[in-house]
Amino acid sequence: MAAAAAVVLLAGGVTACGPKDSSADGGAGATPHKGGTLTVLNSEPQTNFDPARLYTSGGGKVPSLVFRTLTTRNRENGAAGAKAVPDLATDTGRPSKNATVWTYTLKDGLKFEDGSPITSADIKYGIERSFAPELSGGAPYLRDWLVGGEKYQGPYKDKSRTA
Repeated sequence: MAAAAAVVLLAGGVTACGPKDSSADGGAGATPHKGGTLTVLNSEPQTNFDPARLYTSGGGKVPSLVFRTLTTRNRENGAAGAKAVPDLATDTGRPSKNATVWTYTLKDGLKFEDGSPITSADIKYGIERSFAPELSGGAPYLRDWLVGGEKYQGPYKDKSRTA
């Protein structure tokens, strides 16, 4: 289950380059900094920013500019961009001998935008939320790929069990 957790998004702060940093390369060479305004040209409006309700094709790259995950895709062009790299985690996860349990270690000092620390309990809750039928629209990976995943109803309905 934890292996699939890498695809679960976790809300976090946004770091963006302001328009004053833009250049002929569209701002790609600008130095990142906290704060500012992020302007994105998107053919459809982004109507939902709940990470449990987003699917990879739903908002293009917009969610990756706003949410953090345990792991992510490498931010490079070409084949290198398909490689998994750590984001909130210190590495891409460590599987047990039979790969039924994956262990992730969170980086030190992670904080939500309001300054409160991000904990493993926050990650766990984010994963559990993705099972909730009330939050339709999200990726079906956990429900489809995990043994018993289709039976778990998420933390709102099934408080006695965890994902």
